[in-house]
Amino acid sequence: MIKKRKRETHASFHKLLDDGIDGGKSVHDQKRKRTNENPTSNTNYKENEDIGIEDVDNNENEVGKFNEEIVDVLENTVEYSELAEKICSIYAEQCSDGDLIDLRPCSSFFKMLPRSIAKSYLSEMDTITESLIPDDVHQFLVKFFSQNISDNDWQTKVDDLRSSEQNYLITALVRILRRTLPQFSVKAFSLGAQNPLQSIATIEQAHLNAFVHPCLDSALWNVAKIHYEYGEIPSKNHINKDRADGVGFMTNADKFQIVYVEGSKPVAKQDKEIADAEKIARNLKNIFSKIVKEVIKNQLIFTVNINLGNFRLNEVDNANLPRDFSEMQDFVYFYECILKWALLVQNVIKSFGDARSEKRPSRLSYANSLLQLDE
Repeated sequence: MIKKRKRETHASFHKLLDDGIDGGKSVHDQKRKRTNENPTSNTNYKENEDIGIEDVDNNENEVGKFNEEIVDVLENTVEYSELAEKICSIYAEQCSDGDLIDLRPCSSFFKMLPRSIAKSYLSEMDTITESLIPDDVHQFLVKFFSQNISDNDWQTKVDDLRSSEQNYLITALVRILRRTLPQFSVKAFSLGAQNPLQSIATIEQAHLNAFVHPCLDSALWNVAKIHYEYGEIPSKNHINKDRADGVGFMTNADKFQIVYVEGSKPVAKQDKEIADAEKIARNLKNIFSKIVKEVIKNQLIFTVNINLGNFRLNEVDNANLPRDFSEMQDFVYFYECILKWALLVQNVIKSFGDARSEKRPSRLSYANSLLQLDE
């Protein structure tokens, strides 16, 4: 009877919530209209009161209160920009049945955005991601990869790499370079016509294991202390028994999986890239929900970024994998791309630490949150 009651409550809650979002009759919609009429306004709306399980069952007006602001699953207010609100509105109109806002430049949804919004989004993302790489780290990479030397000299340069700086990121970068660069500059590039990075016949798994995964492994460990495993990895967190090309786990007491990787060989078909993106998004959503449920059960606050029930898929950066000695300078952007990703993972880990110092929510808040995440 308890399980039946929970299912009925869960179904009723989401029906009322969906009606409130799709019907356009909520107070939030009216405030959104006023915000659009006054673009300089960037007000974050405050919730009037908490929503209880019985309240949702018995009072349809409560849905309007829920929609007055964008909140996460733990009912904490999520700060959002006017640009994010516009993108969410367009997504709700164009993809009413979806829950993943794909903002990669190659996605069909991104291509349908008005050009002004798309350009503003890309500018906003550039500001966020470029700030992750300090100037001294960038200059270190530029200086190192500007050397015009032979393959044997490159091996010597890698062997002699040292970090005299007190900057932890440069120290981590030196360790990453010493761990990964010899596979490119000495092994692959020196093979000439047999260079696997220049062959479209290269097998995906061999390519990933030899060149891509070692870079991810080293960066995640030296920057974020994430334990990375690769090679068709199963996990209880994956749906439909999916196997990932790579997975990453926190090394503290929680040991949460927070990394899911799919890769391809150098020249991949577009269908393969689309399928990989869908697989990544599908599994990360499942992993994300399980982590939040576990945190709630352990009575910790964990702020998550869900806008009106939607997840966002962003492109942090992209870079070509250099193929021979003439492209050595491209390694500047390749390693910066890897660093940005590892630094963002590090920020996620930091959010877990911050959560432990916050005051725990009420028992009613736990119940509401678990109902929203119940599958």
